[in-house]
Amino acid sequence: MPIVNFFLVEGQQSDAAIGRLLVEASHFYCDTLYADVTPRPIERVRAFVTFVKPQHWATAGELVSEGAPGAPYFTCLALSGRPSEQLQNLMQGFTDLIERHLDCDRRSIRGQVVSIDPAHWSIGGKPASDVRSNEAALRGVG
Repeated sequence: MPIVNFFLVEGQQSDAAIGRLLVEASHFYCDTLYADVTPRPIERVRAFVTFVKPQHWATAGELVSEGAPGAPYFTCLALSGRPSEQLQNLMQGFTDLIERHLDCDRRSIRGQVVSIDPAHWSIGGKPASDVRSNEAALRGVG
């Protein structure tokens, strides 16, 4: 279920920098959520960018196309029940990655973790609560 979406102003960063951000964010997300799982299920992670045109983005009440800075925003999803410390680590880590890869002032970066009830998340058309409980049973956990 690990999905992170970075919202960026179109044309402000290179494709190479964005690519590095997406790859490192994918591994960071997996390592943070599945620190106790071996091997770590990187195949579950999705990381992508949504671009917004400069004339469609306002920061501090001014359009980016008229000189306002682009202020990156991210949203990531996590199944509910995860410890708050882990969610805080996600917010801190994604902020660090944006700052490093996109050369942004960290004070301008915003983000959120959206907790989702496992019964309301689909994996292959089935509720995550069912899929994950079956996986735990196969591992002899829970």
